[in-house]
Amino acid sequence: MSKKKSKIKRPKAITPKGFRDYFDEDVVKRQALIESICEIYELYGFEILESSAVETVGALGKFLPDVDRPNQGIFSWQDEENEWLALRYDLTAPLARVYAQHRNDLPLPYKRYSFGPVWRIMSVVTKPPFNSHLASHRLRRGVGFEPLADSGPSP
Repeated sequence: MSKKKSKIKRPKAITPKGFRDYFDEDVVKRQALIESICEIYELYGFEILESSAVETVGALGKFLPDVDRPNQGIFSWQDEENEWLALRYDLTAPLARVYAQHRNDLPLPYKRYSFGPVWRIMSVVTKPPFNSHLASHRLRRGVGFEPLADSGPSP
């Protein structure tokens, strides 16, 4: 009896379902758009914030689609200490966590904006259903209210 060598099955070089690659022209256009938007935010006194792409599920809390099943609808996993972690699915929950964590050190009013990828398990919401997309968010925390459209640039 002869032994047959089992053929090693190589993984297919494909983008995972729901994700896509961005090439030069799209990246350059998107970056130019983001830079233009950033200039306008900064004219109005907003500062950029880059928060972690990974949050504790506890920080996402009430914003989850199903709090009792934190692995439903978002990309989540348990770490070595059995704490649930997740990729951020929007930019609001990370802001709430950043503000709560650093509120004593932040100026008031705290005006910030951010851009970044967010991840959701999408099946029927978008066509095609992409699990990752770029999000933008601006917020002002503090006393009073300043609509972006009703006031001029900061001096």
